[in-house]
Amino acid sequence: MQTDLQFELEFAKAYPAFTSNLSKMAPNLTSREIKISMYLRLNYDSKQIQSQLEISNSTYFNACSSVRKKLKLKRNESLTNKILAL
Repeated sequence: MQTDLQFELEFAKAYPAFTSNLSKMAPNLTSREIKISMYLRLNYDSKQIQSQLEISNSTYFNACSSVRKKLKLKRNESLTNKILAL
């Protein structure tokens, strides 16, 4: 299992502008919210993300709700689609 730092470095190589673009759109995201967004960008599903981050279902969905709010997404807009478009 790779460490957080290894994951972040490999992710930055594959998607160099992602985190800066995300931070420009929502500068107040927490590190956990950014990490969840990174996994969504890799097309992980909710169970995989929860397992990787060792968080509960409710923690995951609360974080996603927070990201949606900070990105100012409407109820009918997909968080995953927004993340994949970055």
